[in-house]
Amino acid sequence: MDQLEETELRCRLMLRLYTRALQAVERAVVVLAGAGAQRFRERIAEARLQAEKQAAVEVMEQGQAKIEEELDGLTHELADALDKKERDYKEVIRIVTDAAATMTQSGLRQGEELKQFATKIESVSRLESISEIREQLSSRVSELMAMAGQIQLEGQERARALEDEIQRVNEKLRHAEVLAETDVLTGLGNRRKAEKCIHAAIASGMPLSLLLFDLNGFKTINDRYGHGSGDQLLKAVARQMQNAVRETDIVCRWGGDEFVILLAEKLAEAGKRAARIQRNAFGHFIFNHNEQTISVNLSASFGVAEYQAGQTAEEFFERADGLLYERKRQRQPDRAALAAAQ
Repeated sequence: MDQLEETELRCRLMLRLYTRALQAVERAVVVLAGAGAQRFRERIAEARLQAEKQAAVEVMEQGQAKIEEELDGLTHELADALDKKERDYKEVIRIVTDAAATMTQSGLRQGEELKQFATKIESVSRLESISEIREQLSSRVSELMAMAGQIQLEGQERARALEDEIQRVNEKLRHAEVLAETDVLTGLGNRRKAEKCIHAAIASGMPLSLLLFDLNGFKTINDRYGHGSGDQLLKAVARQMQNAVRETDIVCRWGGDEFVILLAEKLAEAGKRAARIQRNAFGHFIFNHNEQTISVNLSASFGVAEYQAGQTAEEFFERADGLLYERKRQRQPDRAALAAAQ
């Protein structure tokens, strides 16, 4: 009798241990497979309840067989899932390695550091433990992010330097353009500037008049006193003409002793302005020649033309030029053009 009781006690202990083992397996499944092992968890719970109710041995054996079958299936599923995770991690490693290699090829100052980093991250793919792979990958990604931040900072500095260089180049280009359109002797716009402004004004469709001035007797001054003295006079005339016009008017030296002024107005007003400029910009001039002070009275003839629709820029200028020389032919010889003073 005592032996029978002892045997029964042992059976109960074994059954309790079996129940606890089932509970432990159920908890492990939750950790490893989560919701993906719901069917297996149901089998475990069913077997546990049968054990707790002390179901027939045959029923419990059938439940155990079903658990073993489900456990085999779950093992394969977990293995496949782990393989997939490993493949995913290694794909991430490949992407990070490629990114490091790409940045290395960019020729940045951190190129050597990135080469070393690429070697480190590639070695992670040879690790066997997924947890170790994950730990190493996390560390390497943090390292790469730090490098990327440094590269971004350097890139911003390079971008600012490039922007400054572009600005300097543009300033040089603008300066070169100004020089290309500036008369070296007088500082006024040159013929190129005048032609450019005439074309632009015609294209705008706004009123446009052209004043063309030609100095009277200037060749005589050049012949008598030399071109150096003539240059002094041309610079003085240019200053006077610039002072006699408005800021919106464009004054250019066309060539030799001819000057062009562009006005954004019609012929009547342009004619009045040309007469005022002739009075204010010309007259008595003094220059030095061979340590002597020379005084001359210098005048100019002018032609005024308003742009007419359909004309080319060349035809427009030729009309003003024709009117100028018509005035010069009608002009009486200026016997007092030169009055020298020692």
